[in-house]
Amino acid sequence: MSKSTDLKTLQQELQQALSLINDYGAERGDKSPAPQEFSRFDNTQSLLERCASVVNNEKNDVKPTLRIIHHFACSGGSLISKCLAAQSNVFLLSEIHPTTRHGNDWSKAVYSPRDIVTQAYYGAIPQAEKLAEEIFVDSIIKTEKHTRNLGGTLVIRAHSHADYCMKTPPPNLDTVTRLLQPHFDIKQLVTVRNPIDSFLSLRVNGWVHFHPNTFDEYCQRLLRFLNAFDKPQIAYYEDFVLEPELQLRKYAELLSISVTPEAIDYMDIMNVSGDSGRSGSLIEPRKRKPLNESYKQEILESESFKELCQYYKVQPLSE
Repeated sequence: MSKSTDLKTLQQELQQALSLINDYGAERGDKSPAPQEFSRFDNTQSLLERCASVVNNEKNDVKPTLRIIHHFACSGGSLISKCLAAQSNVFLLSEIHPTTRHGNDWSKAVYSPRDIVTQAYYGAIPQAEKLAEEIFVDSIIKTEKHTRNLGGTLVIRAHSHADYCMKTPPPNLDTVTRLLQPHFDIKQLVTVRNPIDSFLSLRVNGWVHFHPNTFDEYCQRLLRFLNAFDKPQIAYYEDFVLEPELQLRKYAELLSISVTPEAIDYMDIMNVSGDSGRSGSLIEPRKRKPLNESYKQEILESESFKELCQYYKVQPLSE
């Protein structure tokens, strides 16, 4: 075969390759110009540029990583979140939920100049919840990118109570994960405390917002919540207070963040909403609050609690 034939064959193959690359780009919405015919061999530079463009586009398609912590109220979530927030270059958004109206006095408008969603509710904008979800997603995307570009790691503490412990039926997948999953590679940490203790505190604080106000109903909702996650993502408050430094390392590994256990000593300087439970900086097990006979009977009769004890690391009521 002559050199001219070899060159012509090579040019044809290069042209076909470039056409395939452009077809691939068109399918993905790439608006690069249509391929030009090869008239000279040095036009292979165009092919190299297009190959580089495809590689760069593939890199850009990699989802950024986002860390989310989930837990029920009165289950030690604030304590664990503060310990993670105290780590170097970790930044926590606490008790986040896009559409909940819990916590506001809706009988009158309050001063909230930065809160577009609340103002949308006040202004009776149609489909305000849909708008709230869109604003939430856009805000998290921008906040995560901003934090990452500055060398930081963003962690979200989801307000799970808004999904699972209100009057509305609990979902199969929490709202925060549902909305952010298409945009991020999400790493989840789910913390749980024995429901005997967490529900008792919920009642004492007057935070039972569902009906019926029973221990079994609470355990049903907790089961729905936990069943959405894989067991390796679930951590237990009782383990944390026994070995905080060891457990913190495990949480950090699960979330792919750097951790210095000594940072626990500085957790009290972290400004975290929902920090209404334990006081003092000493992390250690504490004695269970007294249980009256009526509550003990609720616990013993709850089928949902028995299921929690069977499938999760939850200790039954000791006699």
